Parts: sequence; structure tokens; C-alpha cells
Amino acid sequence: MLRHPYLASAVARLPVVNAGDMGWCDTMATDGYYIYVNPQFCEELKEEELTGVIAHELLHCVLGHSDRRGNRHRKLWNVAIDYAVNLLLVDAGFSLPSQGLLDRRYRGMTAEEIYSALISETSANAAADVGSETAGEGDGSSDAKRSPGGFDDHLEPGDIEGAANRVEDFPSERERLRIRAALGKELSSKLPGREAGFFAAEIKRASTQKVSWQQLLQRFFSGLRRDDYRTFPFNRKHLWRKIYMPSIGKPGPDHIAIAVDTSGSMSNDDLAHALAEIDGLRAAAGCSLTLIQCDAEIQSVAEYDPWELTESTFADYEFLGRGGTSLKPPFNWIEENLLMRGKSLDALIYFTDGYGDAPVTVPSFPTLWLAPETGFQTPPFGQIIRIH
Repeated sequence: MLRHPYLASAVARLPVVNAGDMGWCDTMATDGYYIYVNPQFCEELKEEELTGVIAHELLHCVLGHSDRRGNRHRKLWNVAIDYAVNLLLVDAGFSLPSQGLLDRRYRGMTAEEIYSALISETSANAAADVGSETAGEGDGSSDAKRSPGGFDDHLEPGDIEGAANRVEDFPSERERLRIRAALGKELSSKLPGREAGFFAAEIKRASTQKVSWQQLLQRFFSGLRRDDYRTFPFNRKHLWRKIYMPSIGKPGPDHIAIAVDTSGSMSNDDLAHALAEIDGLRAAAGCSLTLIQCDAEIQSVAEYDPWELTESTFADYEFLGRGGTSLKPPFNWIEENLLMRGKSLDALIYFTDGYGDAPVTVPSFPTLWLAPETGFQTPPFGQIIRIH
């Protein structure tokens, strides 16, 4: 409290649980709200190290790391958040146990940025060694709850460890966001100037409401409108007078194109997931669809009328190509086979990592890029939505 009063006040507002007899906590752990402590582990630490470990758990809570994971690979995410927290603490003058993860290359980066760097640096074989747990699982193996070289467990609301406490009194995700926002605001106001800069980006991430890429995609669709009026069904307001007036058209496009980058750098699971989401929105909009598969050149073009498509259309879809990457062919195909023939197009949605040559000229139709976090940072034109 004397050395770091701005953190001490935050610790006092979070419940600390003695987990010495629980059988699963051999060091410390947190689920984003409760902080679990094994007294035997604490007795083995120096006073300065104990202070650092408590601050480590606190920052996982204040920075909302369990809620920010999303669909990221759990063990890699745990590595990223340990790097982020430990670097912040060391820069703020804390001491940590020798086994704590520390890499100066990631200094000043948020947990999300560190995770992206780890993904880029990790080969396919190394990624398999990190753990076979699927990204969305909440109660994965105990090995996935601690980063390699870390000294604490990172729990999530679906984990069995600490479940009894969460049943009794555990804030919802929205409530946890409010708690983090309050603690972050208090922390920022009390931090010394030098340390405030270290914590600023992480605190901002933790206190910002998440918006899923599916929600962003839905907003893009709702911004595309059909004609303002249609003659069927007629406007019911005037039918009783036998006056047949057009009704206002519903939101949504009339014809969209989806270009799928089927080069070798794209994951089949990611492609299938994105197509399922897009098809669900398309079905709701009731529009026609042109589906273009392309790696370095066009591999396949399929056109569908609204009544041909259902939610299961892409369940067993086969992707063609898996070669090099060029982003130009779909734009050329649309120009030659749709626009030059007098056909309309409301938008092109391009799912790609962006690692290929792109058109220089901005097209006449809206373009939305769906890109993984590890994909290109700035598209040549149009909007971009990150998928994670």
C-alpha cells in the first residue's frame, strides 16, 4: 500500500480466496474477478516477489484478459497476456519470480498485438506443440490454463476450478466490464506519469465494449438497401380504401458477390466459418449471391438465386485452388461478367489474408474485406473487419 497505493486500492475491491485446500491451485489463479491464493506458494516467495505476483493477478482482472480472449487459441493467449502483464509490472518497478515470462521485444504492445506476433512467429508444427485444445473451449485441460513458464492459472467462467464461487456471486460479462472500467479509470488517475503510459493501451482495451465481427458484418449488410419502394406487398395503410400504394422496401442488398481467397495460406475452418456467417446474413436479406473462389486465378464461380440457398448450403463446401495469391481476378471477373453486361452489384465481400497483389483502381461498388488478425493491416480500399 505504501509503494503502490493505486494498485492496493484495486486489490481491496476484489475478493481474494484461500485456495490451499481446493486441490487444484498450487500457486495463484484468477478468473477475472476472484483471486485464488495458495498460502504455501506465497510462503516460498520473497516479499517483493509476492507483491509482484499479487499485482500480476490484479492486472489480469483489471485488464479483463479472460473476457478478451474471444476465439483465440487459449494457450497462446495465456502466453500473450503473461508477457503483457509482466512487462508492465517490471517497467513499473515490480519484482517477479524467476520463472515469469519476460521478453522485451513485446514492450509497449497490447495482449492482442503480442498474440498476433506469436501467431506469426509460430510454425504449424510448433503451434501443435502448444496444445491441441480448440480455441472456443471454456474448460480445457489444466495444462492450457497456464502459459509455459508462467506461475499462475488463468481461469475462465466455464472452467470447473472455482465454479462454486462463481455460482454464489459472480458478475456477468457486462458487469465485469463496468468493474474494469471503474478500476481502470481510478488506476489511470493515480498512476505516476511514466507508468501511466505503460498501462494506457491495455486499460483502454479492457474497458472498451467488444463488438464481434459478426455484428460488424451485419451492420455492413443493413447499410445496403434495396429500392426504396416495392409494389408487393402493397402498403396496407391504404388497402381498406382500395388504393394500392407501394410499400417501403426492406433493408438489405439485392445481389452480393463473395470472393474467397483459397490460397494455401488460408485455413479451411476459417473459410467455412466465414461462409456460414455470410450465408446466414444473405438468407435473411433474401438476395442473389455470386460466389467466386480464387487463389492466383479464378478457380470457380457459382451463382445462386435467393430461393436456391439455405443455411446448410456451405456445410460441406469444397474449396478449390490452394496455390498462390492474387486479389485482382475477382474484380476483373465482376467488371467483365456483371457490370459490362448491365447487371447490378450491391457489394463485394472478400475473405482473404491480403497477402497478394491488389487492384490499384477503386471499384464502383462497395468492398468489404474480412481478414484474420494476422492478415494485412490496411486494405487498398473499402472497409475491413478483423476475424478472430
